[in-house]
Amino acid sequence: MSDPSAAGPAPARRLRVLISAYAFGPSDESEASAGWTFARAAAQRHDVWVITRRRFQEGIDAALQADPDLAAHLTVHYVELSDRLLARKRGPLDVYWYYALWQRRVGREAVELHERLGFDVAHHVTFASDWLPVGLAALDGVPKVWGPVGGSTYLPLRMCRWIGPRSSVGELSRSIFTRVMRRIFGDPMARRSAVVAGLNPDVARRFRYARRVEAEANAALVTGPTVPPPAPSTTKREGKRAIFVGRLVGWKGPRLAVAAIAEPVARDWTLEFFGAGRDEPHVRRLAEQLGVSDRVVFHGHRPRGEALAAYAEADAMLFPSMHDSAPWAVAEASAAGCPVVCLDRGGPPMLAGPNAFAVPADKNVVRNLADALVRAGQQRGEPYRRWSVERLPDLLADWYADAAGSVTAAASADRSRRPA
Repeated sequence: MSDPSAAGPAPARRLRVLISAYAFGPSDESEASAGWTFARAAAQRHDVWVITRRRFQEGIDAALQADPDLAAHLTVHYVELSDRLLARKRGPLDVYWYYALWQRRVGREAVELHERLGFDVAHHVTFASDWLPVGLAALDGVPKVWGPVGGSTYLPLRMCRWIGPRSSVGELSRSIFTRVMRRIFGDPMARRSAVVAGLNPDVARRFRYARRVEAEANAALVTGPTVPPPAPSTTKREGKRAIFVGRLVGWKGPRLAVAAIAEPVARDWTLEFFGAGRDEPHVRRLAEQLGVSDRVVFHGHRPRGEALAAYAEADAMLFPSMHDSAPWAVAEASAAGCPVVCLDRGGPPMLAGPNAFAVPADKNVVRNLADALVRAGQQRGEPYRRWSVERLPDLLADWYADAAGSVTAAASADRSRRPA
């Protein structure tokens, strides 16, 4: 008869985890993909319930049907507001009031589910904003994991000249409004949370008083080739090629990127934009004014596969965003070994890792970007796999075990303080 003591430690108990994800499902949209990927990783070792919307239900149902093991440990509850409210959600700003109302509904749903199922941990995954309300805060006695969330990086005033008057007013309004909202919603949630995950070091510093704070991006990249290698070019390409991948809006720095390649040291560089946005006319006009329109190419919004192929061919990614929390495009570029020239703010330096060429957002920012671009183009980087999806099961298992243990430890301490 075998000795039971030699069988090794018993496997860890599967915790019951409730996840809130406003955007959730297999999708090319980074927010929805983050929610879906985190939940799938959590379901490898735990039993997971997700509260989300019906937007991606068709893709979710198909994915669960194709993976019975995942379906056995991942249950999705769909929560929607009334059709009347949904019909009023028309413009991009309407998402914020709708989201706040949806979170209130999530709070009621979470309480009802907890009464029936008894969760060990509650995890808010998306929206990844640290200043918006969180419905899971309504759950008393359930340890919480909050994040990854972000938003605590702001545009320096000296950078306003590179975004225009209209965007400057918008950025000032954002700065004031989100700072107030963060005190109303973010700080209380951080204090209630066993684990706070900030999308970048700026966020981790902002909530450094919390019980446990981690700097962890929500990027979750599939390792290995995701698109066929690009076909060899039939014509010899002269000079160096930089790419910008993202929306063309002021705070992402497209005008800064054009100004950088207009510097004399970058005269051998071309710049290609993969993306579209309201700042495009201003960027085109600046390229003409600086005499570099023949070295700037606008591809518009392109399929993700084209951007992935561009990372493999480009000499560098030029992405001087002024307050991006965790741009997946940077993680994808660095995973392909593409050097990333960026500002030393927010998420890009962390996501690019050893492939980052970060410069300060000071009065010499344009020249510094150009100099960094030249240095970045001297040698191809190494693929940086830090943000691989494979890291998530261990990461979440650690967070959840710590969170669940925090409640046990607090209960034990409370009992020890009671009089006999």
